[in-house]
Amino acid sequence: MALILCAGSRDVAMANFSSIDLNLLRVFDALFEERSVTRAGSRLHVTQSAVSHALARLRDILDDELFIKGPDGMAPTAKARAVGPRLHAGLLQLQAALSVDAFDPATAEYRYTIAADAYATAVLLPSVIGRIRADAPGIDVRITPGVADIGEALDTGRVDLAISAYGRVPERLGLQVLLRDRLVWVLRADHPLAQEPLTLERLASLPHLVRAVTDERTEAMDGMIVEHGLERRVAQDGDGALIAALAGIGRQRQIRLTVPSTQAALAIVGETDLAALVPWRMAAAWAGHYRLKWMEPPYPGPETQTSMVWHLGHGSNPALKWLRHVIMEVASQA
Repeated sequence: MALILCAGSRDVAMANFSSIDLNLLRVFDALFEERSVTRAGSRLHVTQSAVSHALARLRDILDDELFIKGPDGMAPTAKARAVGPRLHAGLLQLQAALSVDAFDPATAEYRYTIAADAYATAVLLPSVIGRIRADAPGIDVRITPGVADIGEALDTGRVDLAISAYGRVPERLGLQVLLRDRLVWVLRADHPLAQEPLTLERLASLPHLVRAVTDERTEAMDGMIVEHGLERRVAQDGDGALIAALAGIGRQRQIRLTVPSTQAALAIVGETDLAALVPWRMAAAWAGHYRLKWMEPPYPGPETQTSMVWHLGHGSNPALKWLRHVIMEVASQA
């Protein structure tokens, strides 16, 4: 373990390694991810007192506060931020080395972190989690929102894999298309125009709600952002095809509201006169709940694509291989 840490941080290399055991490193890793003594203890199945005692030992060994209590939990210090990602990657390597090629999901104890957008979380992951709970009851899963710097999170092992509308990826990452979907228009079920066939003229007369995942640090080009070679779609309603179709009849769309998620769009459409273009799978699943009617676009529209990405350098880990297999199998049946 000392070799792993020496490679990651000069500060840790200077520490007294004879005083560091694996349990202390696991506590550091849990605190770094959870930002809470209580949640770290729950994750490690130890008491809060045990976590606090381990943190005190780490502070003494590394001569740093490491984590400082604040309004948002236990915030890592500069030294902890430098050590944390590399330590996590080292622990993953150690776990993979000890696993060799054997992985028995029925008896395995592991923790997955999956970054997923709202669509994948609603459409795909419920069945994935169901499979994991049934076949691997000792495995813990953490679902996080799709993050902007996902490439760095995959590099360091903070995230095991990510599921979103990914396109091209850099060579160090693997890519697998999981789901394709078509876009349909939704209206409130008792909306006057919901009782008639949807035409371009009627569509142009409606106020529109647009779905777009926004990120203050990035700007989208043609609905896509590229972060260090990883391409991700953030504009989700395929408006290029719609704009072209409306231009053909001399009309323009009326955008009255932009929201960051499909479920928010469905809930709002159910209470307003707005129309939204959403993936068919989500429209069909939630139409009854939100009292909606969905209709095919009166023009050729693009399909949506949901993909999984992972770091190829971690591909030999049998636990991660099993997870990817489960996800692909569930997606093939969706």
